[in-house]
Amino acid sequence: MKFNLKALPLAISVAMLPAYVAAEETSDEKIAKLEQQVQSLQKSQTESLTERFRFNGFISAAYVSSDNSAGYNGATTSADFSEDSKMGFQGTFNISNQTTAVMQLMMRGSNDWEVEAEWAYLAHSFDNGVKIRGGKLRVPLFMYSDYLDVGYAQPFARPPSEVYSQVPFSSYTGGDIAYDYELEDSTLTIQAFGGESDVNDEDEGLDLELSNVMGINASWTDLTWTFRAVYGQTELDGSVGAGTVVVDKETAAFTGLGGSYDDGNWIAVAEWTTVEIDGVLADSESAYLTLGYRINEFTPYATVAYLKTTDEDERSSIPPLAYAFDEERMAYSLGLRWDAIENVAVKFDVTYATDFGDTHGGLSNNNFNPLTGKFMYDDSMVYTVKFDAVF
Repeated sequence: MKFNLKALPLAISVAMLPAYVAAEETSDEKIAKLEQQVQSLQKSQTESLTERFRFNGFISAAYVSSDNSAGYNGATTSADFSEDSKMGFQGTFNISNQTTAVMQLMMRGSNDWEVEAEWAYLAHSFDNGVKIRGGKLRVPLFMYSDYLDVGYAQPFARPPSEVYSQVPFSSYTGGDIAYDYELEDSTLTIQAFGGESDVNDEDEGLDLELSNVMGINASWTDLTWTFRAVYGQTELDGSVGAGTVVVDKETAAFTGLGGSYDDGNWIAVAEWTTVEIDGVLADSESAYLTLGYRINEFTPYATVAYLKTTDEDERSSIPPLAYAFDEERMAYSLGLRWDAIENVAVKFDVTYATDFGDTHGGLSNNNFNPLTGKFMYDDSMVYTVKFDAVF
């Protein structure tokens, strides 16, 4: 009897051992399952974020030089590897199926490769074809405004400065609203925009605040033909010419017409623009036409462009202002685009600027010589070799 009593605790322990082991194994299995669930959830979230995020970029590396130091397109007799060189990175995050966040960071050789946000906005698309955006956006004045810095998306080495240099800012802070109307074989898009911007360029002597930026544009395309019309205006405050001319709430208006044709072989692009500014600042008219033809991976092209001020009479009695703001110029370009490998294009371009009339031709280093009564240069030839890529 004593023996049985002493053996009882051991017997009970032995009897309960399988239960302890089973309990311990069950607990370990539960922990393992929880760890698997956490890992699966983390993987799912990571895959979801990866699917929602898109990243791409572009780069341009250019050599530019000229036969003189007049400053056309920023070129001089010295070889320049910075003026037309740039790099950009763009990230797009799909917050939902209809809402996205976009940021584009730019680094330009002409700006000492400083990082700046060219785009930073939220966009939402409605089911009825309406899309709204808010943040920092490209000002939509030109045919190539949306990819102005993406050289690979352009047929030429650079957009003609006769047209594209007439507006000293490319981005604004504000918003826009667009509506796509689907026709039978084409699309009509109406876009309205508004906001504010500023221009601080010591080299050009510009210190301006642009308020009440607003405008509307309409474009139609059937993927072969594209036509576009735009009107925009803003109010200017600040100074021009390093403070020599004060601008006080002057209204500036922009009008543009554009069109393009691309059937896979032939390329034709044309734009015509006017700028009208109250006060002594120059009103201008400019235009260009580019024709090109694809021969396998090669696309030779030719461009003719012009620029002229249209209100010289307002400054004719004040010679310093006339010397500073009156412009007249013709430019002729011959170039070749070579799509060397996938997503990489090499471009060769020769541009001749001439017919300045009695003006500096819009060239930054073409100074007036009071002894001769003439400007230093009456023409300029610019040579460009450029590599454009997207990734």
